[in-house]
Amino acid sequence: MAEIWTIGGDRLKLQVVRPGSDIYSKTRFNWNCFINSIMLDGQIEFAEPEQRDQSRTTSYGAGLCSEYQHPAAIEAARMGEEYPRLGNGYLLKTEKPYNFMIPEPCRPFPTTWTVAKDSVTFVTDMALCQGFAGREEKTVKVSGNTVTIHTKLTNYGKRDIVAQEYNHNFLSLGGEAISPDYTMSVPGFANLEGGKFMGDNLYGDDKEQCLKLRRLPDKPYMTFLDTVKEGFAPYSYKLTSKNSTLSITETDSFVPARAVVWGVEHCMCCEVFVQVDVKPEQSQEWTRTWTFDR
Repeated sequence: MAEIWTIGGDRLKLQVVRPGSDIYSKTRFNWNCFINSIMLDGQIEFAEPEQRDQSRTTSYGAGLCSEYQHPAAIEAARMGEEYPRLGNGYLLKTEKPYNFMIPEPCRPFPTTWTVAKDSVTFVTDMALCQGFAGREEKTVKVSGNTVTIHTKLTNYGKRDIVAQEYNHNFLSLGGEAISPDYTMSVPGFANLEGGKFMGDNLYGDDKEQCLKLRRLPDKPYMTFLDTVKEGFAPYSYKLTSKNSTLSITETDSFVPARAVVWGVEHCMCCEVFVQVDVKPEQSQEWTRTWTFDR
């Protein structure tokens, strides 16, 4: 069975990792739509590994990969009991508090997939566990120089599913090292200048609605964007550099609940969170689209 599917068209090709593959078998990121290569025009690679420095701790993310944060499911289980981890399976609770860097024993949810030339669709079913049950339908599709991931989450359980989902974009502009020449434009958020930071390297400009670095990074940096302007849907941010005509734009179908910008020497990642609130017998859908330009 293939470990990776290559999908795309004349301009953009993706490598999509098969659920259950040894390429990514941890339980932080969703196994569906885990994309570890994004190649434009046969020569420009945008995807990056989470860490290149092997001495650093990593959760083995790469390229485009998503994660659900669903604290109610974790809290519902006692130590030694299983709880549902959206995007993965039934996890055995062995740590308190939950630590995504420590994989817990997991029984994978049953998942089927349909692979086409330019798309892959995943359907994952979650049986009743700690009062939660549901189905995730997730499709990644390539068109021209764009990638679209559409997600539909249906609740078949007894409890509301209240969670947040985000895409952790491990990306660079064709492998260009991250530097003060990069700009992350993040319109729609206020208080950029006064945001919460990891260190002092990343800074915000409220007037230009962007984030930049003061100096070359030698360790990870991060900021939280918690003050969202109302009515910003669809929402869009853009990554550019003074040294290149390349750019990455993500456009989301929803008003962000919040966002986080994280990075290291080789990638700069804007993570836009969608608020998930699905009552029993109801569904919620959302779409993310990335445009890779040169």
